[in-house]
Amino acid sequence: MPNATTIPRSDAGKRALLQHLSNHLTNYVTILEITPADLTQVKTGFDWFDYSLKLEDATQNYTDAIFAFKRVLRDGPKSAAINLPAALVLITPPASVPYADIFGFLGALIVRIKRHKNYTEAIGKALHIIAPQSPGQDTATLQPTLTYDFKGNHPILYWKHKGTEALELEADHGTGTFSLQTIKISTSFEDTTPLPLSGTIALWRYRAIYHIRDEQVGQWSPILEIMVKGN
Repeated sequence: MPNATTIPRSDAGKRALLQHLSNHLTNYVTILEITPADLTQVKTGFDWFDYSLKLEDATQNYTDAIFAFKRVLRDGPKSAAINLPAALVLITPPASVPYADIFGFLGALIVRIKRHKNYTEAIGKALHIIAPQSPGQDTATLQPTLTYDFKGNHPILYWKHKGTEALELEADHGTGTFSLQTIKISTSFEDTTPLPLSGTIALWRYRAIYHIRDEQVGQWSPILEIMVKGN
């Protein structure tokens, strides 16, 4: 839907949208009936959210420096120079009064703007309040990656669905030939095939391919090899 509204998921994207609206919303005060209170709240929201992210970055850098200092004291090497972390310097907060739920306000404002009789798609693009269209999924490049854990010496396999509908899993339990093990909609599978004799080890191999509309799509996964022990 080309005219869908979106607020970015990342904090950096949220800050960029706030900053853009703070700088450009004034161009549409009359045509979209944007009030002075709206402009003030957008500007205040940007100032305080920007401040919070800068404060977060500063404290994270300080925490990283303390960790590096501790690591050198604890682990060396003996020849390492010991440098005390620089003191944490906090930036000055904005002079305005902060408010909670900045993006709740912003979302409601965007909805109001887009319902205005004078709103056009061109305005939405200029204000960056139209979601970018996602490219279609390239199914030819889809390839699962299998990982595993154990439960009572039995392998449990995991994967991500990547927007597909199912996964076809084949296994080779030491015969040298892959055969169908299962087709799963969920993203895990416990292989309950009988284990090798007690005290012995066997090599089990797995490969998988995604399904969409009951057909294989993309490429087979890299072969996963697991050493399985008998109970």
